Amino acid sequence: MKKDYLLKKVTAIFANFSKKGTVLDLGCGDGYYSNNLKNMGFDVTAADMDSRRFKFHDTIKFVKCELSDKLDFPDNKFDYVVLLEVVEHLRKPFSVINEVSRILKPNGRLIISTPNILNIGSRLRFLFEGALDFFREPTLDFVKLNKDNVHNLHIVVWRYQELEYLLYENSLNVENIYTDYLRRELYFPAFFLLPIAGLQCFLKERRAERKGGVNYRRIDKIIFSKELLFGRHLIIQARKEDLLCAA
Repeated sequence: MKKDYLLKKVTAIFANFSKKGTVLDLGCGDGYYSNNLKNMGFDVTAADMDSRRFKFHDTIKFVKCELSDKLDFPDNKFDYVVLLEVVEHLRKPFSVINEVSRILKPNGRLIISTPNILNIGSRLRFLFEGALDFFREPTLDFVKLNKDNVHNLHIVVWRYQELEYLLYENSLNVENIYTDYLRRELYFPAFFLLPIAGLQCFLKERRAERKGGVNYRRIDKIIFSKELLFGRHLIIQARKEDLLCAA
């Protein structure tokens, strides 16, 4: 059985939380993440559109839901929401993340993941194929071939930059960035490519300074982190802003 590095990393993230609060595993799939978190002492609710895939009905509360609709949970319900490998499938991502923010308690955490298209391997694939990692199939051809499996289609490509903005617009501030697995085979091409990329970014930063534009240093530091250069998946921990404290 192939090792699930994403499951292992998400478990490690939750192990760092001192509060064993309420968790919503949104888009839970087969439920192994839900089961791990329950075994760690969290009060877990699992939710997905397909109840047949879920394997833990006897031990974990399951709620059937369509992510494109309003979530049937009250405001400020959960301490944590888990949204793993889901956002790239969403047709209404801003609506979904707005709902996630609504049901999170103030200072609650969202753990969200998506394929990391900014690693060096994915960038090289785009250069030669015009396609990114995890987004290789032509969308229309995939749909025609898999009409009964369209919910598995990756339809939205998320760079870190746009995902950060999506969260920010819904009162969710990035606290930490992780990856599940560092692809060590990418270290070799990085040895040749990073000096060139670093020079390009340095010149871009200098041009922006002269013209009074965006300061690129913050985002370049993130883009050149080992998590984004070599990571297979991008995992973000974001905290819901406490609007009362902010006021």
